[in-house]
Amino acid sequence: MPYSSIDREKKILELLQTQGSASIQELAEAFGVSNMTVHRDLNKLEQSGQIQKKHGGVTLAEKPSSVVGEYTCVMCNKPVSERTVFIVQLESGEQKRACCAHCGLMIQSQTKDAWQSLAVDYLHGHMVSANQAIYLIGSELSICCVPSVLSFGAQKEAEKFKKGFGGDLFTMEEAIVHLHGMMHAQKQGA
Repeated sequence: MPYSSIDREKKILELLQTQGSASIQELAEAFGVSNMTVHRDLNKLEQSGQIQKKHGGVTLAEKPSSVVGEYTCVMCNKPVSERTVFIVQLESGEQKRACCAHCGLMIQSQTKDAWQSLAVDYLHGHMVSANQAIYLIGSELSICCVPSVLSFGAQKEAEKFKKGFGGDLFTMEEAIVHLHGMMHAQKQGA
């Protein structure tokens, strides 16, 4: 039965997970395709970072041991979800990723060479400028870190969400000041 390129890519990954490595020739024979077809499939998988081509063969890509999943939060080491990611882009081109707006705002406040920061609109799931986002702090909806901080691209939507789940709305600068104030109050109370 002929496989589509997507099917072959899935099967290649499954094979590598069970046996660790495979030769180009072995894959060509397994799928009944040419070596060139296998190379094209492997090139796609290599570009996506899933495999590593080696002379005459292939293995699964090695992941750094400090990475859990795709990314971990540089603030609290929790896994970073696309639904709540906060990205601080540095002037050097390096990115600092946070698991949620709470950690993202803390990173933002500690980063002197931030070039651009992006947050995910909680309702729509698309990226918005962190400087222009509206932040809801302390709502009843807890998604990650405490206090819960949700980001929104539009003031009206943030206000509607606040009516249902409580909390307080802030601009980015106000949110950072508020979070630092909460941390300071906790230290004083301890």
